[in-house]
Amino acid sequence: MPSMHVCVLIPALDIFKGGNHLPLFQALPDVQFTILTNSVRPADAVLPANVRVITLGKRLGSYYYGFADLRFAHAVLRAYPVTHPFWKEFDLLHLNQTLGPQLSRLKQTGVPVLYAIHHPVTADREVAMAETRGLERWRWWAKYFFPVRWQGHLCRTLPYVMTVSETVRQRLKRDYNIPTEKISVVANGVDVARFDFAGDIAPEFDIIAVGSFLHPRKGFRYLLEVYRALSVQGLRIADVGKRSREQRERLGQMKGVTSFGTVSDVKIITLIRRSSVLISTSLYEGFGLSLIEALACGRPAFAFDAGAVREVLEPVDPAFIVPLRDSGALIARVRSFLSLSAQEQTEYGQRYRAEVTRRYALKTSAAALSSLYIRVLNS
Repeated sequence: MPSMHVCVLIPALDIFKGGNHLPLFQALPDVQFTILTNSVRPADAVLPANVRVITLGKRLGSYYYGFADLRFAHAVLRAYPVTHPFWKEFDLLHLNQTLGPQLSRLKQTGVPVLYAIHHPVTADREVAMAETRGLERWRWWAKYFFPVRWQGHLCRTLPYVMTVSETVRQRLKRDYNIPTEKISVVANGVDVARFDFAGDIAPEFDIIAVGSFLHPRKGFRYLLEVYRALSVQGLRIADVGKRSREQRERLGQMKGVTSFGTVSDVKIITLIRRSSVLISTSLYEGFGLSLIEALACGRPAFAFDAGAVREVLEPVDPAFIVPLRDSGALIARVRSFLSLSAQEQTEYGQRYRAEVTRRYALKTSAAALSSLYIRVLNS
C-alpha cells in the first residue's frame, strides 16, 4: 500500500511537458498521486500506475491575464469546497505552477499545502517586455499584471514553496519578498535509463532545438539567426515543438530544417539521440530539462546564459554556456564541436553522461521530493 497520498493541482496536464513532473511521480512508487486538473493532453495519455486523474472539464479561457488560473481555482473550490470530505483523502496538497489566488483557502482544509513554481512569472514578463517595443511591450505588461500579483500572493500566504533551482529560489525571494528558508529546491532529474547513451548512433541531424517557442522568453528570433547561419552551410536541423503559424512559415523557407511539431516523449528521445548537438536560445530558464536530457544521451547542450542555465550546465562543462542573446557565439560553439572527430565527440559524450548521471539522475530528484513531502508533513 502507498505510504502517502498526494493531490496535485494543475490547470492543464500536458504529459509531454517537463513541468508536469509525471516521470518524477512515477519514480515514487510508494506515493499515490491524484492529479486534479481541468483537462489532459492528449486525452488518451497513458499515466504511471501510481497516478490517477480527475478532470473538471470547464471552459477556462486564455492563460494570459490570469483567466485560466482564476477560473480553474474557482472550478476546484466549487466542485470541492474547503469543507468537502474529498480533501481529507490526502496527506498533502501539491499546487503545481498554478496562479489562482483563491487556492490559498486550501489551508482551511487542514491538509498541508506545498506550492511548486518552475519559474517565476516575473521573469516571463521581464523578458517579454525586453523583447518587444511600443504598444506590444505594454500588452505584455498587462497580460502579467494579475499573474504576477497572484503568484506573489500564493508565495506569501502558503507556508511551503518548492522550486527547481537555487537561481529561481533567489529570484522568488527578491521579487516576492519571502524568506529563502521557506523555499525548498528539488532539482529536475532525467531518467538515464530512457535517455541512454547514443554515442554509437550515426546522427541523422547535426542540430536539434526542443520546446514551445510561442513566448518571447524562448528566443525564437535568435533561433532563426542560428538556423539561418548553419543551414546555408548544409547542416541538418531538427526543429521540435509547438510553433505559431508565422513561425512555421518562416521555418518552411529554410533549406535543411525539418519541422516535427509537437511529438511524443518517445519521439523526442529518438530525435535527441539522432542529433549531434542540442541548442537552446531561451532567454530565461528555471532549470532547462531538455539540456540534461541531451547530456544524458551524450549530446552536448549549448544554451544562452539565462536564468538557471549556468547553475545547471557549468558543473558539467562551462563551454556550454553562451553569452545571452549572442547568436554568433552560439553558432561558433556548435561549429567547434561538430569539427571534432567522431571519436572525440563520443569521448566527450561519455563524460557528459557520467556527470549528468551523478548530478541529475531522476532517482536523486525523487529522493529529494520524498524528503520534502515528509518534512512538510512533520512540520
